[in-house]
Amino acid sequence: MTDSLPRLLLQLSEAGEPAILGGRQAKPHFSPAFDRLLQRGILIEEAPVTEWSVCPDCECGLDWRPIEQFNGRHIALCPIDQRSNLVLDADDLRSFRVDPAALVREIAAVSGFGTMSSEVARAVWHLGTAPNRRAVFLALTRSAVLETGLLPLVRSIAQASPVTFLTPELSAADRAQLLSAGLHVASTVDFLSAKGVAFALCLDQPIPASVVEPTLILNKGKLAMTFNGHDAPLPQRAFDLLWLLAEAIVSGGGMVSRPQIEQHLWGKQVVSKTAAADAIRDLRARLAATPGEKKRGSLIETRNRQGYILQLPANAIQIIN
Repeated sequence: MTDSLPRLLLQLSEAGEPAILGGRQAKPHFSPAFDRLLQRGILIEEAPVTEWSVCPDCECGLDWRPIEQFNGRHIALCPIDQRSNLVLDADDLRSFRVDPAALVREIAAVSGFGTMSSEVARAVWHLGTAPNRRAVFLALTRSAVLETGLLPLVRSIAQASPVTFLTPELSAADRAQLLSAGLHVASTVDFLSAKGVAFALCLDQPIPASVVEPTLILNKGKLAMTFNGHDAPLPQRAFDLLWLLAEAIVSGGGMVSRPQIEQHLWGKQVVSKTAAADAIRDLRARLAATPGEKKRGSLIETRNRQGYILQLPANAIQIIN
């Protein structure tokens, strides 16, 4: 089997379920390899079709034209011009539904991920970790890529690993959104191996230098910080403050006010007027002491004496709940 059928099945899946492969499209691919896809449940044969698409330039107003049987032949009838009637054979009437989960399992298995792949959101799978230690995710549909909350979820699952996100072809704006989050984004069909193994991904492709890896990684569950590739412990209060500042950047905000800091760290407890400033001073000193920071205080800037802002772009920050 060449890679043309895997590409076709992926492209059919881009619009979501049901993804249907018509018999006329499938006919050039009929082979023992095609039969194996049926046996594995990647393709599921449906009942024979009873309707056919209308002529490209037809003005009949129908969405579909009926298929009738005459003298043992199946004919897709044109209601306007009999010369446009189409004679169909038995293979034309066949249709096959693509099972997305089975398709992704096949991709994962032949690409060396084994059976560890899991669907983490609708039409989005975590395949596993590639030999280059990147966490690999695959989205079958464009709509799934743009779901609210998907990017934080992907980051959370990847933990501290860099991410390669395989997707359908995306618009420039949608692609830029993923790139700005520090993800390596690539078209799934472009990652299919040319080495003759159907559905296998070529995972040794070079990563563009434009992909930004996280500078600051905060793992809330482990109370751990990684900065410029160096692990650095923080006590609870300093970690909570850094989390607040980082979350403000990632969520599209920016400055965090002193009252916000007081509320986040101490709640309703009465604190001194300098409590927020003292906490910031302590955090600055701890960050300055990490191997990844050379300039004391450069990461946290005071804004108009009203609050503070973390001097990192959103695509350089990864927060893990």
